[in-house]
Amino acid sequence: MSLSNSALISPKSLSPGSRLIVCERTGEWTAALRKELVDLNVKVFECRRLAEAWAALAQTNAIFLIAEATSGNLSELVERLKWLRRDFPHARAAVVADRSLTDCEWLVREAGAIHFLASPRQLQSLVTIVIRHFAIVPLPAQTLTEQIWASLPWARHGT
Repeated sequence: MSLSNSALISPKSLSPGSRLIVCERTGEWTAALRKELVDLNVKVFECRRLAEAWAALAQTNAIFLIAEATSGNLSELVERLKWLRRDFPHARAAVVADRSLTDCEWLVREAGAIHFLASPRQLQSLVTIVIRHFAIVPLPAQTLTEQIWASLPWARHGT
């Protein structure tokens, strides 16, 4: 059951600039997240490298980053997470990883991640956190035209 079917958050309560950035190697987490977020006004941007994710962070106000930790990118990810709140005050990040990296959970949490997952079966908890973040983050400044487009029903299905 997708989160949008629950009474927790309605799609209209989310910021029109809400953007979820998923940085992972395979696309599996993104596919699962898209299923959960299908009825909500959340744009999903998928990338493969942390540098791309950080470039995307600079483009909007209401951002949530989900980054995959691997043995090859763990030190870079931790270093970037340390500066996330300073560089992007409204952004929050969660880390997903293979079960073999569960020992790094507290390392990435200490660096700034607000959630850690090593199993797609626990995805609902992450989706709840993402939606709550988008519901409380300040709305980005929009022109009247942008406000009208964001309020149209088909605007939510364009991504």
